[in-house]
Amino acid sequence: MRAWCPRCDAVRPGQAACPVCGTPLATLDDPAAAAQQPDLPPPPEAPAPTAPSRLRIALAAATLVVAGLAFVAGRSVARPAAPAASGTPATSTTVPEPGADRRQLGWSARAGGLSVTAVEASRLATPQRETVAELIFRIQGVPDDQRVLALGGLRLLDSGGGVYASVEHRQVGREGGAPVEPLEGAPGTYRVVTGPAPRLSSLARIELAGVVTIRPRDHTIGLDTSGPWPTGTRPMRAVDPGPRDAVRVNLGFVGVQGADLQLRVATAFVRDGQALVVIDAASEYRGVPGEILPLGAELRAGDRVLCSRTSVLGEDTDQEFVQGIVLNCPTRPVPRLTVALGFGATILPLDARLTP
Repeated sequence: MRAWCPRCDAVRPGQAACPVCGTPLATLDDPAAAAQQPDLPPPPEAPAPTAPSRLRIALAAATLVVAGLAFVAGRSVARPAAPAASGTPATSTTVPEPGADRRQLGWSARAGGLSVTAVEASRLATPQRETVAELIFRIQGVPDDQRVLALGGLRLLDSGGGVYASVEHRQVGREGGAPVEPLEGAPGTYRVVTGPAPRLSSLARIELAGVVTIRPRDHTIGLDTSGPWPTGTRPMRAVDPGPRDAVRVNLGFVGVQGADLQLRVATAFVRDGQALVVIDAASEYRGVPGEILPLGAELRAGDRVLCSRTSVLGEDTDQEFVQGIVLNCPTRPVPRLTVALGFGATILPLDARLTP
């Protein structure tokens, strides 16, 4: 047994008082005695684990399957983080196909004083969800008194010699061709729209027989406009066309034998700054199915053309007679005006191949 003296702060042999200072000693635990204490009863045994139920096994398996699917989906959807911005612009590795929607051509041909240039081609979507091609042509060298109506013998071919795209063909008098539409604000420039068309890069060459124009205006009717012309806002003065107020055009050149068309100045009016002439083309001629006939007219003061106009006749043969044309021209007072008329079409030959 051991004891501790609180005054001396020392462990003393087992006695009642400290042999040095006589202070009563405090008893300490004896490890030997503690070793001789009886053992504590063992802890109670844990209950034996019970076998998991089938429901728990199924739930655990389903959890593992869902976790695996989520992991795979996360890897397939995940995207790498966007790269940090840098001073070098990003470059694309995808090169657009040349001529996908627009292609510059610049293919030209010339014959005499006439020249035709295929400027460019583009692809357009129609309301019918078809993809067609639009070609722009520049035509130079056409006489001033002739208007371009169509391109004769126009063919668009691919590199194998096959048809790249079809074009509409209309009969204009005895000449035929693909009708053209003038581009507003671009004199001498015309548009042709094709049927369904593949990639523009497939277009290899353009064949052209010539340029279809209205016939020269070589029929004339003179108007005596001498005398005072009203000024300001006063009513226009009527002009008497006189006995020679009409010309007759034989329609044999358009395949209508034994018929002619009369072109007559129905009325004419003048006022300082303005001249108005109405040309009547009424006759028994109703047109030829599938054929259009152009009528061209211009008003001249001497050698100067005051204005001109072209009317296409026979586009709707079921509902429309050949009616005529109206010329409304600015002009100062002159003693005489001349109405020049042309009817039908002619072709300016070219016989060319337009290629790169």
